[in-house]
Amino acid sequence: MRYIILAGILLLTGGCRSITSCFIIAESTNQPVIEDTKLIRTDEYQAEIDSLLAADAENKKWERIYINEIRAAQKNDDLGAYQFFLAEYIKIPRYILPAWMHKEPGYVPGITIKDLENM
Repeated sequence: MRYIILAGILLLTGGCRSITSCFIIAESTNQPVIEDTKLIRTDEYQAEIDSLLAADAENKKWERIYINEIRAAQKNDDLGAYQFFLAEYIKIPRYILPAWMHKEPGYVPGITIKDLENM
């Protein structure tokens, strides 16, 4: 029994230069690409993503409203309204979303300089 165990250890450790050299591996001409990977999400994870995107869209909606009100206050020289809406605008939470979330359905892009010029 002792010799069988020793022989097994010798075969496992000494017979191969590396783990993969002990096995015959056929070379494949097809290299894996990222598109071959399928993304599987649980319902809970997708619900969390959808909730985050909905909250972000709601915040961006309020940003647009407050910017329009700030512009109106500036146009009408209304210092009180300007201060009020600017304070409300600053209170809006801003989420920093990863780039992959920008491709998700339901993502609303933020306000850009071009949007501000066209308002």
